[in-house]
Amino acid sequence: MNVGIFDYLESCIIVFDENSKVVYSNAKTKERFGIKPGDDVRDIFQPDDREIFFENLIDLLNKEGSYKNFIRFIDKDKKVQFCYINVFKNSNFFVFEIIVFSGFNKLSLSQKNLNYNYLKYISQGIAHVLRNPIMSISGFLNLIKKKLPNDLKDDIEPYIESIQSEFSKIMKVVLDIEIINNASDLKLEEVKIDEFLNNAFENFRKENTAKFINFNCKLSCNSTIFLDKKLFGLVLEEILKNAYESIEEKGNIFMSCQTEGNNIIISIKDDGGGIDKDRLSMLFTPFYSTKPKNVGLGLFISKLIIKAHKGKLRIISNNNTTTVKLILPIEKRSRMRIQRLSVV
Repeated sequence: MNVGIFDYLESCIIVFDENSKVVYSNAKTKERFGIKPGDDVRDIFQPDDREIFFENLIDLLNKEGSYKNFIRFIDKDKKVQFCYINVFKNSNFFVFEIIVFSGFNKLSLSQKNLNYNYLKYISQGIAHVLRNPIMSISGFLNLIKKKLPNDLKDDIEPYIESIQSEFSKIMKVVLDIEIINNASDLKLEEVKIDEFLNNAFENFRKENTAKFINFNCKLSCNSTIFLDKKLFGLVLEEILKNAYESIEEKGNIFMSCQTEGNNIIISIKDDGGGIDKDRLSMLFTPFYSTKPKNVGLGLFISKLIIKAHKGKLRIISNNNTTTVKLILPIEKRSRMRIQRLSVV
């Protein structure tokens, strides 16, 4: 195969072996990242991704053969570049196809200066563009399955089901993006918070039984607050899922709720090993994830939802434990909506 044709591509192509040694890189890769044959492919990764994340990535490729996601790489000028990678295994080699979103470089995606309106505008467009083609392709695949001759079904259906599974993952990303658009449009309902939390906790416990985890719930708020039950339920599911995934085989997940002044404090604690200080500062950055299969929108969306509820989301990690605190005002509505005012 004439690999020289890859030099005409705008995307970066890197081929490396099982020892992470680069055996081929196209012209765009050398121009943008300075990577050449003989280099270590991990040189383009951020320091905290060069071990755990990279090892997870290789394990995933050895098992499933491919991986796609957003990631940040370091270019030859030591600057962070926001990229999309398509990675696959070919024989005894691994191949990176990297698309650099240079348009995002001017927009810092840190939580401090993220332009939410700009992100909302972009995400709205992305969701609109992706939703219809995904639904159409899924529909056509179902039609193909129905029209398959009986003698071909056993051979072809597994491939169709794999394609549909991949499209389901893409659709999940589209739904997450749509939540970004709707995070500030709350449909508030009066909720007995202890009852709501207990139901969410018990449902999660019953659905996640593969590990030896002690689930413990202690609720003493006795308060009624106004919540968007659907969106707030997504926040609880995300935090509980993260706690569950942090525990390898056995451990503890503890949820509590208490009232402090005009706020309720919901705490979800796990003993899954804690989070490094360097990673703590990145957790709310969109598309940042230490888990190879995650897109990295869950905590970012959760913080948007809690902020829309006029609350705060904090993460504390020490002594191999992580605690997520949701701080919500008992009454978020203005005084004009809840009591008669003396207007002079």
